[in-house]
Amino acid sequence: MPRADARPFHPSYHQRVLRLDPALGLALLRITTGLLVFPHGVRKLVTGPVAAIGRQVVAQGFPEWFAYLVTLGELAGLPLAVGLYTRFAGAAVSLTMASIAVFTQLGTVRHFGSGKSVSLEFLVLLCLSAGLFVFLPRTRLSLDARRR
Repeated sequence: MPRADARPFHPSYHQRVLRLDPALGLALLRITTGLLVFPHGVRKLVTGPVAAIGRQVVAQGFPEWFAYLVTLGELAGLPLAVGLYTRFAGAAVSLTMASIAVFTQLGTVRHFGSGKSVSLEFLVLLCLSAGLFVFLPRTRLSLDARRR
């Protein structure tokens, strides 16, 4: 038996309370993705891109200056997080994460899901999360929305 003081079910009340704004969810994903990537670029920038990852870049057959591209791609996490030039920042982060995954972690793909390929799985997740913002329209919870 329902309590006398219980609020009766009213569809409009529950729709208002449970209504979620997709812009909020996208903003949380954008901010989280950007803030997870950005500190890696800062570390490389502080220590020097070539000093930080130059040997790994050369070992993959690329010239040392590619370390600067990787650093720039990771630094693009900041504009992604704040929603400034989101499509370009998302593309830069996504391409950087895809490149790192393919050229440094692809050997762990056979261990996918076992715990031994967490670094590859994390890169794939970041790549797809950032890439999502290349195709989505700007939301009201970004600096892009204020640039009009």
